[in-house]
Amino acid sequence: MRHLVLVLVAVLGMYGCANHLSTVLGSGVVISVGKQNVTLDQFRKMLNDFSTENGLKPGRMAKALVMANIDNVVNTMLLLDEAEREGVTVTTEEINREYDRLKQGYTNEQFNKLFIEKLIDRRSWLRQLEEHLIIRKLIAEHFSGITITRTAIERYYAMHEQDFVVPEMLRACQMEFSSEHAAEQALDALNAGRSFTDVARTYSVDTQAPSGGDMGLLAPGDLPKELEGVLFTLPVGKISGITKTQFGYQIFLVEARIPRHTKSLAEASDDIAALLRRKRANVEFSGWIKALKKKESVHINYELLKRTGLI
Repeated sequence: MRHLVLVLVAVLGMYGCANHLSTVLGSGVVISVGKQNVTLDQFRKMLNDFSTENGLKPGRMAKALVMANIDNVVNTMLLLDEAEREGVTVTTEEINREYDRLKQGYTNEQFNKLFIEKLIDRRSWLRQLEEHLIIRKLIAEHFSGITITRTAIERYYAMHEQDFVVPEMLRACQMEFSSEHAAEQALDALNAGRSFTDVARTYSVDTQAPSGGDMGLLAPGDLPKELEGVLFTLPVGKISGITKTQFGYQIFLVEARIPRHTKSLAEASDDIAALLRRKRANVEFSGWIKALKKKESVHINYELLKRTGLI
């Protein structure tokens, strides 16, 4: 299930301002970037939200995770300040499009229930979503010009050819039944000449039944061992018969099998170029953040964080 709390956990609407550093350090502020401040209570809430979202116990976060959250908050504040200076904004249409993308796979009721269960304020979350999109656009504008040469791609492929080995894969379909009798009815229909897709849509209770039981492309490790043992030994085009599994009674069909192979340089080129662009962007991003920190005054109240047991 996708996380509702975005990677950039800082909600800048919570931040206050202080005019002097002495005021900041003496007022329970733990993070100060320019004129923006995060108080101890606000930072605790961010950590609690992070813990809830990632299945951690609140108040028991490792020091390394706390420090990572501090870096995340500082970077978020720096980047949003830079976006404001550069005039980077997002439209309502862009926000709505991202909202719809995150909502995919949920009904309205399910999506709304997530906010209630995780105690997430919808307005704060929407503001955070907007900030996330602004930062994403800012970063894209700064690093869109990175180019990777053909020589670099060829060199990487030669040094990492083993990384492009594709394991044996297969495309399969399945049906699932709550009783052996129902499975037998479906098997009789198959033996009478009806297509697997038609029978699956008629008899199967699996969620993939409307698509004819299509399981997509599968690799070793994608399935429980008991199913893997059936499917990866089943000849292409042959129906498995009725198989009793932990899910009930099932019937399988392997439609195609792709043997283990190594991607050619031509097949791997796009992936390699994307990987090398990400690596270079990460290096350049670190330098950019350092430059932004020099441009703005950044202060972390480590004494207060230690005194309160957060680090």
